[in-house]
Amino acid sequence: MVTSLNLPYCPQYLVIDNTYTGTFDLTNLDVSISTVSLIGADDIDAVAQIKSHASEQDAAVMMRLELANGEINAPTLIRLTNEGANTNAVYGVSSQVGTAPYRVSQFTINATSNQIFQDFDYLLINSSPTNIDSIEIQWSNGYKDRYNALELPVLFMGLYNAEGSSQFSTTKDIAWINNEDGLIANATVYTNATGSSTVTVGRI
Repeated sequence: MVTSLNLPYCPQYLVIDNTYTGTFDLTNLDVSISTVSLIGADDIDAVAQIKSHASEQDAAVMMRLELANGEINAPTLIRLTNEGANTNAVYGVSSQVGTAPYRVSQFTINATSNQIFQDFDYLLINSSPTNIDSIEIQWSNGYKDRYNALELPVLFMGLYNAEGSSQFSTTKDIAWINNEDGLIANATVYTNATGSSTVTVGRI
């Protein structure tokens, strides 16, 4: 079932029920003004966990998916696709007036291939580490290193150490690269022969 919400404004955050559970049936999310387009319950959940990660002991905190840096006074169409029998409550909340919508998009990297990403606030790399060979990060200070996917949680778990192994989604197979401070110039994701990977890119 597809639910369309025509709003006269874009809220700063879209709040969707609890974090990923067996009753989370939302599989597609599109937001017109902020060009948010997400496919898959795990990916929707992972994006929301960035701003509202639950502890391992309390997985019931409501998801808060960032749509903008504040409420934007412009017509907004939000389309939510629910392919299950359960109903997820949806709310829109803001804490300030906004000036810029968030952009979230997904890219598929085929097996034994690679793609470079730059000018991002975060990357979420799914099928990690199963389908990931390595990730090369070029820092803005000139330092460059190539990381095994299992090493990424070591880099960023200081920020989100409540997450299991600092990985996202219910199966903990989505790696996260944070660049809100702008210290990463670019990152190249290399897949192995096992399969493809979908990378979710968020940028303000």
